Amino acid sequence: MRVNSFSHHRYGQVIAAVGLTVLLGLAAGCGTSDDSNGARIGPATMTTDAPAQDCGAAQAEIKASLTGMGAVTSVDVPTCDKAIVATSLGADEGDQAASLCQNAASEASTHGVGSVSVVSVDGKELATGTDSENCKAVAGS
Repeated sequence: MRVNSFSHHRYGQVIAAVGLTVLLGLAAGCGTSDDSNGARIGPATMTTDAPAQDCGAAQAEIKASLTGMGAVTSVDVPTCDKAIVATSLGADEGDQAASLCQNAASEASTHGVGSVSVVSVDGKELATGTDSENCKAVAGS
């Protein structure tokens, strides 16, 4: 008679099967679609016409205040405290950017948006301000 009953061939298979089942069960629970700490795979998409929070009214009004001024390609209010006006302006057009900033800031302040930033076609900040009186071209633009 054997002293170690686990050395029997069938017991080894049962233990291996149970271990594999437990391991697969644990692995299946990792990385599920509702895993908030898991890495996101795929490209991030961002639209400038759909506000991230409840900034829709501010975004729409700021965009409307800039209609007809030219050069504006999009308006984004991602966190409801800052409006970003993207333009087709070059890096040396700070004066025109300041004018856009003043119009946008005048509307933004009525919606609780704290500041406005106007950026060039290459993403460089051209003008910034918290209200229409202090919107200024950024040095070097």
